[in-house]
Order: sequence, then structure tokens, then C-alpha cells
Amino acid sequence: MGADRVAGDNDAVRPLRTLAPAGGVRTLVLAAALLAPAVASATPCPTALPVSGEYSSGFGYRGRGFHPGVDLRAPVGSQVRAAVGGTVVFAGRYYAYGVMIEIRHQDGSTARYAHLSGIARGLQVGDVVMPGQPIGAVGRTGRTTGPHLHVELRRDGRPMDPWPWLTRTACVEDTQVAEAPRR
Repeated sequence: MGADRVAGDNDAVRPLRTLAPAGGVRTLVLAAALLAPAVASATPCPTALPVSGEYSSGFGYRGRGFHPGVDLRAPVGSQVRAAVGGTVVFAGRYYAYGVMIEIRHQDGSTARYAHLSGIARGLQVGDVVMPGQPIGAVGRTGRTTGPHLHVELRRDGRPMDPWPWLTRTACVEDTQVAEAPRR
């Protein structure tokens, strides 16, 4: 699928930390005191970050509106893996998200992986994916200013900050704990 570029907000957020999935250079985890209790107690643990890249934009309100996820800047074509296993409930192009995959987890929450350049060969709605399974590749489709992976966590249809979920200390065997990137 071709990458298209649509002008969007340019928040000029500088990457603050380099992140790597399991087996990569390092893992950044969030101090337990900063975890959102609802996310920490009810959502399955990610096995690793979904892409090796740089944290470039956070969750929440900003100049022109609400950003319902976090962005990890990475080169086009970088492999994206499912942070948590579940069932694919959407795989295709979805408005400003561009090419997107949405996975429903066992607890009913969903994760969206957006702005992909493509979806893993053969992956379709109804498929069960395992944690760490390749699901697509980083792109710049939809409303984006450059190549990155947008990750969203939703519970009951409402967006929740995915950063505490992606970096939960309870899920990481490493004892290394670092502060969250400033947003």
C-alpha cells in the first residue's frame, strides 16, 4: 500500500528517549508510582514495545485538539509487533489513521496501531495474534507529518494513555526503571 502524506499538526516535539523492543539495545520502563491504576490493574501486560523507535508525541490535549495515543518515530518499513495478543477486529485504511490494525485483548480493551505502510501478509479480521507477532510495518499513511507508529489503547471505546500500559514495570523482568519521557 502506498504511503500518503497529509498535512497535519506539527507539534515540533523532540524525541526524548530511544526505545527498543525485547532483544533490542534497551528497554525503558515507567516508575510504578506513575502508573494509571485502571490501566495497570486491568489490562494485559505487553511483552515488549511494538517498534524500535523514538518517543515523539504523547497522549492528551495539545494546541489544536486531543491526541488519543502516543507516537513512536521510526523509519518507514520498520517492523511493528503486537504488544499484547488478541483478535484482529480491524485491518485496513481508517480515515486519518491511514492503514491501521486494531486488536481486541482478552479483557475487552483494544489497541490501535496506525499510520502503517502495510499489514503483515495474510493478516485479516478474525485472526488471533500472539504477543510479539509481526502485524505490519511503520509508514506515513493518513494524517501524519512523517513516518511513525501511532499506538492507542481504548477501553469501552474511550482512549486511555497507552504509555503506562506499554512500559509497565510489572510486565518487565528487567529491574531497570526510568522516568517517563516529558511530554
